[in-house]
Amino acid sequence: MYNAAMHRLAWLFLPSAESVSFAIRCCVSVALVLYLAFWLQLDNAYWAFINVAILIQPLPGFLVVRAFSRLLGTFVAGVISIVLVALFAQSYVLFCVSLVVWVSLMVFCASLFRNNLSYGFVLAGYVTMIVGVRAMADPDTVFSVAVARTAETGLAAVVAAFVSVLLAPGVTARKYLEARVAAMKAMGRQFRRIGCGPDERDAGQGVGHGDPTAPHPLLHELVSKTLALEQTRQYARYDEPAFSEYDRLARRLDYELLALVSSMASLQVYLGKFGSRVDVGPLRKLDDAAALLARDPNDTGPIKHAFGQAYNAILADARADRGNDARRSLVDWVIISRALDLANRMRAAVIKHGMLLAERGAGTARASRRNEFSAPVSLRESLRTTVRAGTAIAVGAAIWATHNDPALSGMMVLLAVLTTLFALGDNPVAGARGFAIGSVCAFVSAFVANFVLLPAVNGFVMLMVVLLPFVFVAGLAMATPSLALVGRISLVQFALLVNPANGSRQDFITFAEAFMGISLAVILALVAFSLILPVSPRGLLRERLAGMFGELAKGFTGSRERFETRIYDRLLRLPVAADQGETHVSARQAAFSAVNMGLEARSLRVMAGHAGFAAGTQAAVQDLLAELEALFRHGYPAVDDVFSVQTRANTLAQRLLKESLVFTPRRRLRHGVRAGVAAELVAAALADYGMARENADGTRIRLGASDRVV
Repeated sequence: MYNAAMHRLAWLFLPSAESVSFAIRCCVSVALVLYLAFWLQLDNAYWAFINVAILIQPLPGFLVVRAFSRLLGTFVAGVISIVLVALFAQSYVLFCVSLVVWVSLMVFCASLFRNNLSYGFVLAGYVTMIVGVRAMADPDTVFSVAVARTAETGLAAVVAAFVSVLLAPGVTARKYLEARVAAMKAMGRQFRRIGCGPDERDAGQGVGHGDPTAPHPLLHELVSKTLALEQTRQYARYDEPAFSEYDRLARRLDYELLALVSSMASLQVYLGKFGSRVDVGPLRKLDDAAALLARDPNDTGPIKHAFGQAYNAILADARADRGNDARRSLVDWVIISRALDLANRMRAAVIKHGMLLAERGAGTARASRRNEFSAPVSLRESLRTTVRAGTAIAVGAAIWATHNDPALSGMMVLLAVLTTLFALGDNPVAGARGFAIGSVCAFVSAFVANFVLLPAVNGFVMLMVVLLPFVFVAGLAMATPSLALVGRISLVQFALLVNPANGSRQDFITFAEAFMGISLAVILALVAFSLILPVSPRGLLRERLAGMFGELAKGFTGSRERFETRIYDRLLRLPVAADQGETHVSARQAAFSAVNMGLEARSLRVMAGHAGFAAGTQAAVQDLLAELEALFRHGYPAVDDVFSVQTRANTLAQRLLKESLVFTPRRRLRHGVRAGVAAELVAAALADYGMARENADGTRIRLGASDRVV
């Protein structure tokens, strides 16, 4: 029990160097921003403290961009608040209605985007509430209040960004490199699993002899790691300007790694249908190179050479047995083609990785074009979230407008903050525990600070001695992923409750009123998100799956990168709360098969075009792609329809292979074979989806000329 308790508290008593570094940055930022706010005699210095608490981030590059978004959002909020007060200063009702409409609109816009653009809309919403509520007590002061809030926000943004970049230069770029190395190590291990026997492969993947409720967990983890690379890369140049010189090359490598994950995933699912009957000899030739990659991706020379040798060995064996091309089964061609593709693309990825390690090769400081790692938008979810947030704010506004209580102003401010932040989460109610724990921690800490420690404070240095220990502990919590929400909420509310304003302190009555206002805001937000248009985790799961399948129905043209990243993003955003028992297996397996299906269908379209099949065969390819689009156009297709299309995809794959074996020159033959391989992997993905839907034993699935597989 003692060891378990120490493990849970390791973040506090045995923090990592990174956590301590972030906590120190929090303390320095708070101390500096309060000092400057007092020196500049800003209206409410504690608002600068609150802004730092909301804004500060472990990655300095991310913080720089977020600080800019905060400045822009605050400026917009200041302008809108001045306009609203000027128009409706004589009517609390009309003013409240206009605030509710504006904040709801900003919630809707924020839910359509991600990261800093979303954050800018959030700020434009709740800062309007902050300025408007404060100014309605004396409408003539609205301009000065707006200017004061903008000044406090600007000060906090500049100080937090400056301190983070100064004390932790290059952290974001270093994190990106570490994440890329970890992803490449994981890819090396995954390469080796593909060439394993079925028992070893399944045990490693959590199926078969492993955990029966977690299909393909390592592939999911690998997808998550690869997608996370791009989320870090795009901010690296903001705290290490030199990174911009090779930013575009890093972006290309991220896409290359994601494409490799896709190739491994579809092949691994395909091989799982045959057990030990299939010869994976060509894949075993990747083992030595994969072992080097898993051990140390930074030793790029030997790895590049090993993948080159593996490619040559696989190709030499295939050419030596060229006379048996017609006797090879479709499964043989799938393995040979995909093994060559994996070896060639991994070698190219390792070369790019080596160039990045040497910090050369991009040759330009031009920023990369807008990346494809953007969130798929669900208009239905956005509208539902907007209605829930608008309802919560409307109820709070009605209470505030009809009761003359100073504590309700703070309630309105926090309510606007909570509803806009809740709007960005998949399951806001599930975060209630974190908000509750953070509120209790903030209340206890602020009570001690206000009534035990602050009475002895007689200068700025003593004020920092009182405040910074609390800030430091909150910073450690924010640097711990499982406690990040609790840490941030406790620091924000601590700043609200302590309120180290210029020349004033709270008494017990105002302290209690402030806490009750905070509690009322939390309750109103939670009730609104619980009761207004409620959706169960399983219902949300079905909506997300329908959105994923909808990507398939939009066609197989356009950018592969955009399709691949969007559909993987949908996969990773499936609600974890619904992943229980059979639902977990079916949902995750069906979603993963949808990813494989869409990506291989796009390869089929491209390769069939390059190969130049006869007009009838080209028409058959187009018919299959159109059938796939129609199959998923309305969400969940009937399982019998899925297996019907799967059978036709398998038949088409064999037809493509048969025709392509007589093609000349050899380059055209390779394109034709790869088209057949893609069609066969589409069939395998459809079979995987069908099995996920009906929990079948696979007896009705026929793939790859299975009667010829030995």
